[in-house]
Amino acid sequence: MIVRQVNGEVIEEPVGLPRMAAYPNEGKTLAAWTLTWVVSIGGVVVAVGMALALIPLLIAGIAVIVLGIVASAILRRMGHGQPRSPMARQAQEDDETV
Repeated sequence: MIVRQVNGEVIEEPVGLPRMAAYPNEGKTLAAWTLTWVVSIGGVVVAVGMALALIPLLIAGIAVIVLGIVASAILRRMGHGQPRSPMARQAQEDDETV
């Protein structure tokens, strides 16, 4: 609780602090970089496919994007993503129950 005075009146306010400190890697993980680069390349392929009106190239770009999302999810499950601490899991469970 924070106690402060406003216009002569004492006000008590609850403080919402984060449950834990941020991870030192700032989200720069193998899973995140894989997602970023593969989806970016897929986006370029989609853009070229649209500009040249080539449906097969457009579909190939969409497939690359989906592949990047799947690859990143697999890497995350293998432990190459942002770590999940017990406190983070508990916070997520608390948020889901509210």
